[in-house]
Order: sequence, then C-alpha cells, then structure tokens
Amino acid sequence: MAGGPQTLGRYQLERVLGKGAMGIVYEALDPKLHRKVAIKTILISQLDEETAKDFSMRFVREAHAVARLNHPNIVQVYDFGEEGDIAYLVMEFIRGDELKSTLSTGRQFDRKECVRIMCELLDALDFAHEAGVIHRDIKPANVMLDGQGRAKLTDFGVARVTDSDRTHAERTQAGTVVGTPAYMSPEQIQGQGIDRRTDIFSAGVILYQFLTGQKPFTGEGAWTVAKKIIQDDPPMPSSINMALSPEFDRVVAKALAKSPDQRFATAREFSQALKRAAEGKPAIPEEEPTLVVPREARVQQPTHAPEALRSGEMELEFWRSIKDSDEANDFDLYVRQFPQGVYASLAARKAAKLRSGSPADDSGTRTMAGADRTRLQRSVPRAEAGESARATVEKTVKLADAPSPEPAAAGKRRSMLVPAILGVLVLSGTAAYFFVMKPSQQSAAQKVEAEAKAKRDAAEAAKAEAQAKRDAEVKAQREAEAKRDAEAQAKREAEAQAQRTAELKSKRDAEAQAKREAEAQAKREAEERAQREAKVQAQRDAESKAKLAAETSLWESVKSSRKAADVQKYLNRYPNGQYAEPARQRVLELESARLEEAAKKQKEGEKKKSTIIVPPTF
Repeated sequence: MAGGPQTLGRYQLERVLGKGAMGIVYEALDPKLHRKVAIKTILISQLDEETAKDFSMRFVREAHAVARLNHPNIVQVYDFGEEGDIAYLVMEFIRGDELKSTLSTGRQFDRKECVRIMCELLDALDFAHEAGVIHRDIKPANVMLDGQGRAKLTDFGVARVTDSDRTHAERTQAGTVVGTPAYMSPEQIQGQGIDRRTDIFSAGVILYQFLTGQKPFTGEGAWTVAKKIIQDDPPMPSSINMALSPEFDRVVAKALAKSPDQRFATAREFSQALKRAAEGKPAIPEEEPTLVVPREARVQQPTHAPEALRSGEMELEFWRSIKDSDEANDFDLYVRQFPQGVYASLAARKAAKLRSGSPADDSGTRTMAGADRTRLQRSVPRAEAGESARATVEKTVKLADAPSPEPAAAGKRRSMLVPAILGVLVLSGTAAYFFVMKPSQQSAAQKVEAEAKAKRDAAEAAKAEAQAKRDAEVKAQREAEAKRDAEAQAKREAEAQAQRTAELKSKRDAEAQAKREAEAQAKREAEERAQREAKVQAQRDAESKAKLAAETSLWESVKSSRKAADVQKYLNRYPNGQYAEPARQRVLELESARLEEAAKKQKEGEKKKSTIIVPPTF
C-alpha cells in the first residue's frame, strides 16, 4: 500500500477497509496461520497522553472481553499490540457489510429474515451476558452481516466485565456515560447503574428500525433524543407498518420499557418472545402483561450526570451529533459531559450565542410584525360580529406589541400560545369588518342574491363532498377486500410452500438418517470382521510360536546325541522343520560313524582270528 505502513507486527497489510477520525481499519494477512484478518488501528501520537492511554486500555479491554466469548455470532479478536505510535487490534475478517450501511440504503428485510437476524444478535448477547460481559454500545454500526447474511456482533471496546476480573479503573467507572445517544437506555443516559437489560433496550431500538424503517427516538440534537428516551414512548410499530400484528407491538414495548424491571430479563427471553410473535402466537404470557398504550407524560427528575468518558472517539461522535443543532441545551450537555473536551469552549460560545440571539430569552417580549398582521388578516374567513370590530383590531395590535409580563423562562411556551390568541382576535376583528361594514354598503337585492348563491354553492359543495365520501368509502372497502384476498392467497401459498419445504426436508432428513445408519452398520461390520481376523491371526501366531518353541526344544535335546535314532525322531516329527537339513546331515554322520565302527570291529575280529596258534597234533 502506497503512503502507509506495509506491516504491523507479523501481519502484512493489504488494503484499507475504512477510515475514521481516530484511525484506519485494514485488511491484512497473518503469514503464520495463512488467514485473512482485519486490523483496527489508532494513531496514538496524535492524541494527548490521557486519551492515548484510554484507547490502549480500550483495545486491551476488547481483547480480554472477546477472549472469553467463542460464539459463531461474535467477531473474534485474535491479538492486540502497539508498534511505534500505532496501537492495533487484530480481529476476525468478515466479508460483508455493517447493518448500519444496509439499513441506510433503504433495503427492506422480509419478516422472516428480520426475525432471524435479530435472534442471532440476541443469541450472541445472551452468550456474552452469561459470560459476564455487557456490551454497552449495541447499534447497527456494531453488527456485521457476512456473505451469508449472518449477524456478527463486534466492537466490545466499551464492554464492561461484570465479574471479579475487572480492574480497579473499571470498577470506578460505574457511573460513566458510554454508548451512542440514539441507542442508549434511560439508565445509561442518566449515568445510573447498568446490567444486561441495557443491551436489551438497545437491541429493541434495532428491532424497531427493522420493523418500521425508522428510529423510535429522533430529534434535532442529542439533548432532544435523550429527553425522548427518558420521557416519551415511541409510536407503536403497527401504526407505521400496518402489516405488523399487535404481538410485535408487545415485544417492542417490553424491550423499550423505561424501567429495566419491566423489560425482558434476558436476551434469550427476548428472542423467544420475538419468535412466538413471528409464528402468530402470543408473544408475552398472560401472567406478564405489557401495556403498549402511551403512558402519561413523566415529570423529568433532575439528574446529575457524572463526568463522561474522556475518550476522543466518544467525544467526537457526540460533537458530530450536536454541532449543527439550534438548541443551546445540546451544547450545555456537551460541556457537562466533556468539561475538558476539545470543543468545550466552542460549545460554551455556541450556547451563549444561541441564547443571546433568542428574543424570548433576553427580554421576555413578543412582537407581531406588520407583515404578520397583514397575513393573518388576509387569511381569515368571514364571520358575524358586532359594531366594535375596529376597536377589537386596535386592541389586538396593541396587545401584540406589548411586552410580556411573564418571566423569560416561560417565553418559549408562551411564544406559541400568544400568537394563537392574537390570531383569533385579529381574525374575528377582520372578519367583522368585512361582514358588517362592507355588506352595509350593498343594496338589499344584491345581498339577497349573494346569500342565495352562497346557499346554492354550499348545497352543491355538500352534495359533492358526500358523493366523494361515499366513493372514497367504496374504494377503501374494495381495496381492503383486495388486500385481504391478496394476503389470504399469499398466506395459502406460503403455507403450501412451507409444507413442500417441510416434506422435502423430512425426506432429505430420512435419507440422510438411512445413509448414516447404513454407514454406521457397515463400519460396525468392518470393525467386527477386523477383530475376528485379528483374533485368528493372533491365534495362528501363538500356535506357530508354540510349535517353533517345541521344535527348537526337541532339536536342542537330540542334536548332541550319538544315536541316529534320536535325531531321526526329530525328522519324523518335523520333516520340513527349520532344523530338518542339519538333522539329516547329523543322521548321515552318525550312520557313517556307526558303519565305520562296525567295519573296524570286524577287521579287529578277523585279525585276532588269524593269529591264533594251533598246537601240532601227533
């Protein structure tokens, strides 16, 4: 790669996958294991000492958190380290896209795929929670979809370890605000204690996006979004997507409950409820009712937000979300969260400028310009009024120009109420002028003719309106019937397709089971045959060994004998034995020796016989 490092540690960098304000993500190769990896880097030389230390700790935290999480829906972390002024984290390489980019393209997920992806995400969360890890930053940007569309949860950099393995620094951060505003839970925004149910709330926000195509809590600035998360309930998903059943409303309402105690206790429980809703079954058992109607507005309790993380990435993300806001409260929130932040002084100046530029905040007065008066006067319909019309108009104008006696703090609410009241007064005065003063100058005949024409026009308009209403009702009824018929047809086709798929799957499963059983049977028979053959071979070897031992013993006992008959006994028993040839030679030698001995004895006998002296006979 031109203009950048070629290696990090033992890893060979191949291309840039993405760039952010704080670092770069590379595709790389691990030459030792010959596998693709993704490497997230931070250039710590561009950060102050405290922020650099925080990012290094974040990489270590993510590596330690994911090291205990071996799950198919969690992106694995393989390694981390520092080289020069670059801190890096080595992760599993996923060929796919972030869920955030997929949602931003406007892609519509069908219901089945939506439920599958959410259940995979919830399964990963449940696994992490059971291992004692809370993610704390669940959002579409931290969910990957691989080439097969499977969900992969990533970025445990702000995860919190809930067991005794936490460091002292992690224990002292219990009140720290960490996360992305639009996906944070109420307790997370307020800096209160959190547990696994915080992740469940964030997952509920993602589910809402899946079902409706929009976020449940939106606003012009982070302050507005945070206020809605704490106080307001979002519209029910079925009110936006008419195809949704009320059971999905129940699931979303329980996941997005303001109180953690009213949410699902575990991600697994959330997943099971979602599956039941998708199957058309009651999502929430009757003994655990969940209200989906909007609550009464809460009175916001004053909270004292703790000192926020001095993390460069979190600060930058927060600043980007509010930098174009027109609300001074957003910049005040930034200053409270990041009092020593890079943009703290700029945020304070913007807040002061917004306040100084607001007439309501400075003087507490409201003034109606002449153009506004004219516009109001021209937009009013005629109405009956008395002779005091002109006096009413004059009084209204004076009231509009008079300073408000209320304090500046209530100016913003009154800014909406006062123009409304003034508008009604101006309208009534102007209408009185046109209906009382002008008609008085017309002749009686013209007035009667105008009234008759007005009545005819009104009657025709009412008739046309009634006809249009009837036509609209008929059209709506036909469309509803067509929609029901289409849905019924689609349902029948889906059921038939599901039945065919189930039958095909059952057939394939049966064939696979039969094949497995046949293979297992063949394997058992082969093993038994091999065992029998081994046993026979062992028996043969034993017999052969015993026979060889007996033959050797017999040979050892007769090979030194001087009797050919003894050696002949070996030959008679083992005519083809390993000592058969030596035995035959031995027999020949003994037989030859015997013959020589016999011949020698015969010669000696004859010699004795020839030397006998016979006395003479007289």
